[in-house]
Amino acid sequence: MNCGSVKDVRIGSDVILYGWARYIRDHGGKLFIDLADRYGIVQIVFEGETKKRAEEIGKEYVLKIQGKVKRRSKDAIDKDNPTGKIEVIVENFEIINKSKIPPFEITEEKEKYLPSEFLRFKYRYLDLRRRKMLNNVLFRDRITKAFRKFFWSQDFLELETPFLIRDTYDASGSRTFLVPSRIHKGKFYSLPTSPQIYKQLCMIAGLGNYFQIVKVFRDEDPREDRQPEFTQLDLETSFKDEKYIQHLIEASIKYVFKHVLGRDLKTPFPHIEYNVAMEKYGNDKPDMRFKNELVDITDIAARSDYNIIKLIAEKNGKVKAIVFDADYGSKNAKLNEKDMLDLVEKAKGWGLKGLTWLYFKDKGIRSKPESIAKSLESVSAQLIKRLHPKEGSIILIGADLSESVLLAGISKVRRFVGIKIGKFDTDFAFLWVDHFPVFERDELTGALQPAHNPFVAPTEETVKYLDTEPEKVLGKRYDLVLNGLEVGGGSIRINKPELQYKILKKMGLSDEEIQKSLGFLIEALSYGAPIHGGIALGLDRFVAVLAGQDDIKDFILFPKTKKNESPLDNSPDRISDKRLMEDFNIKIEKPL
Repeated sequence: MNCGSVKDVRIGSDVILYGWARYIRDHGGKLFIDLADRYGIVQIVFEGETKKRAEEIGKEYVLKIQGKVKRRSKDAIDKDNPTGKIEVIVENFEIINKSKIPPFEITEEKEKYLPSEFLRFKYRYLDLRRRKMLNNVLFRDRITKAFRKFFWSQDFLELETPFLIRDTYDASGSRTFLVPSRIHKGKFYSLPTSPQIYKQLCMIAGLGNYFQIVKVFRDEDPREDRQPEFTQLDLETSFKDEKYIQHLIEASIKYVFKHVLGRDLKTPFPHIEYNVAMEKYGNDKPDMRFKNELVDITDIAARSDYNIIKLIAEKNGKVKAIVFDADYGSKNAKLNEKDMLDLVEKAKGWGLKGLTWLYFKDKGIRSKPESIAKSLESVSAQLIKRLHPKEGSIILIGADLSESVLLAGISKVRRFVGIKIGKFDTDFAFLWVDHFPVFERDELTGALQPAHNPFVAPTEETVKYLDTEPEKVLGKRYDLVLNGLEVGGGSIRINKPELQYKILKKMGLSDEEIQKSLGFLIEALSYGAPIHGGIALGLDRFVAVLAGQDDIKDFILFPKTKKNESPLDNSPDRISDKRLMEDFNIKIEKPL
């Protein structure tokens, strides 16, 4: 029997329990221990002779308990614990295994005293015993099972694509992890950054509907919200269009909400075109829990006396503003002057050279220092007319000669302030962003490169620009956004070998590079490839958002640190020169 199910046992019944000694309290005549397993925590009581023997029990000792279930007295009931109305009086017990003193507290009462991330990851097997972490594991498991049940019901085959594949870095642009071959010395496998090519091959094979819950690997530079290995819900289907795939994903998420969260989810999700998202919100994954849009005030800035933004506007830069109903200056203010000064510093970290903040009071624009508002006096009526501020509104203004730099920074400002104010229209805001550009220009070199991956099919309306104005070519690509985070991305794929080859050439790849990286895919497309498309959902992030938490690492069993290291097993690690040479014929000339 498990510790969580004891509550359902008849009072006076005999039970046998296994678990860990989580919390120990010696009250003189009695010894109380909270016995824990993944199902719950139950209080066990040692009296008389069993108490004397139990005094050697330490924290996290593994125990076998034999005893009787007893109802607690009214004043001893623990209302916060599902088993809090009963306890088990120990008749006999066995110490199955002892434990060293844990390096940090595992009891829920100590949750606010968590150790460093490094220590938690080093002893992850102990960290996972904490009730919060265990609940995260169980929550993720329920979501994963719900997705599986849904796609099984839709006649999707659950297939497995390979992990050891050829390297396609030249074509895909994603940095890959390389695996040396012992048998074929001097040659390497690559770990997949996505099952993309192989799921396309499944469609060419005629398998129709495919899905898998799969690990993918990306050797990216360390970032706060990234892991070098993560999990996707990946799917592909044949002879369907974007609308079918989007409706399918909506139905699957609706199923998850119903069976895991116990709530109805409104579908279909709203859609927005990529270019509209960039114009109104500054990025391609806008947080739609709040509607505050960016407003272009470049023309007004150029007519003002506020030189910081005026000079940028006169040099063909861009000036954008956002208005937030923040009740500034009132007792209910969501933001104060300190918050705004801190925000200015954050904005610099997000790439903006600065951030101007104003507030609306007594039907006029105000500022601290007052000189800023004074320099805008000549255009204040125009600003008010365009921005529509209310009493207590905060007005944020960003400017830069590079529009992409401005949008990247001001969109982060928008999301940060929107979350801090917390005036949400909904707690889960889903959004489809459609029709991304197929190509983009590198700002430094001007070289043409794929905006996402080179397999996205162009739309029928824009493919005509491929030879003359490739930046105008839009793809049948769609991203799923949840609360300002990209949780999924997919597209209809190119199914004609000639078009796939042409797209790769437009990227600047030579015939040799194309043949080396993706020659096998182009060959496969020439054998009657169907219309096909799909999507991948980032399962780690999706689960974290649904749980109302920010850190995806709390939903990964054994994550890496911010430096992509594992304190648990000290990976990555050096391999001996002898083994590298004998097994792989590899010699490291200058170890770092």
